[in-house]
Amino acid sequence: MQPRRWAPVLVLAAALVASAGAVHAQERAGIVAWPPEADAMAMREAPREEGAVVAWTTLDPPALVDTLRRGGLVMLVRHGQAAGNDRDPAPWRITGDRRAQSNLTSAGKAQARLIGVGLRTLGVPVTKVVASPYYRARDFAEIAFRTKPVIAADLGPENPGQIDAYRRYLDTPPVGGNLVVVGHLLAPTTAQISQLSELADGHAAIYLPDGKGGKTLIALIAPADWARLIEAVPGG
Repeated sequence: MQPRRWAPVLVLAAALVASAGAVHAQERAGIVAWPPEADAMAMREAPREEGAVVAWTTLDPPALVDTLRRGGLVMLVRHGQAAGNDRDPAPWRITGDRRAQSNLTSAGKAQARLIGVGLRTLGVPVTKVVASPYYRARDFAEIAFRTKPVIAADLGPENPGQIDAYRRYLDTPPVGGNLVVVGHLLAPTTAQISQLSELADGHAAIYLPDGKGGKTLIALIAPADWARLIEAVPGG
């Protein structure tokens, strides 16, 4: 796909929101809703804007951090860099032996630490962490969020049930903080869930569920972007 700039698409998204009417939470946060599926293709592989603090968002850094701090968001996170994908066991055959699986590299673990430091420094509340049973996802969750994640068997790679599982997590705004779901998020699964191509290693897609089965993408954040957010919002 040829690179595209964001501006024309964001103008279209803004027009669609204006015509449909944004829900109160979206208006309060200044969030622009997704265009329909027919128009989302243009957003999937658009290049990062020069000088952008995060990979993609319609919010300026202080507004983005404020939105993250208020909670009620779902963070879909792809595990960090891993090696040996071809050694994975057959789908759903989780033996508990990490030697049979692809595991995080040192770079993948560093990506997890970048996210964790960013969230804690910015004061972003996390109320629950869910992860795929594969070690590269559960290890990533433990390193980044310093907690034992809830293991969700249906988030395993190549499990067709993961699509419905992700959709369930996106259906309802979490209470008391943000929900984090760490999985594999490969195409075409991710495209069916969120109108995106697969997430890159360690990237997070941040959503605001409306409680009625709809959702709005708030931001796409790469591991290194968390440090940029800290620099952009000094002292909070």
